[in-house]
Amino acid sequence: TVQVVLLPIILGMLTNAKFPKVVKAVTPFSPIVGVLCTCVLVGSAVAQCSAPILAAGLTLQLAAALLHIVGGIVAYFACKPLGYSETTCRTVAIETSMKSSAFGFLLAKLHFSSFMVRVPSAVSVVWMALVGSSLAVAFRFLPAPDED
Repeated sequence: TVQVVLLPIILGMLTNAKFPKVVKAVTPFSPIVGVLCTCVLVGSAVAQCSAPILAAGLTLQLAAALLHIVGGIVAYFACKPLGYSETTCRTVAIETSMKSSAFGFLLAKLHFSSFMVRVPSAVSVVWMALVGSSLAVAFRFLPAPDED
């Protein structure tokens, strides 16, 4: 957990505080780097579990897809009655739909000897990337009513 969660956050905060000019210079390239990293993680996870994923069929795909789709929808509509802005509701929806399946894959790989434990996370990594990215693109092209 320290290496995968805390260390990157701490390094990011320190880099932002100590090297703001560097951060400003690389910020325009951050989205493409993020997409490339996601592709590597997704490709790695799926490649390691391809045979069991294919054997599991549609049931596993549907469960993984619904986890991210329903999570995003529930997050969006849970924020609305609490009085949050449209932008905040959208951000929470995207963040919730993109909860890290890659972290689940890593934990399964580190703590369980059975290879099959990794399979749901590997499938979820793909759906997380598809659903979260699609949601972000959709929200980008839908104007936020309270910000017009």
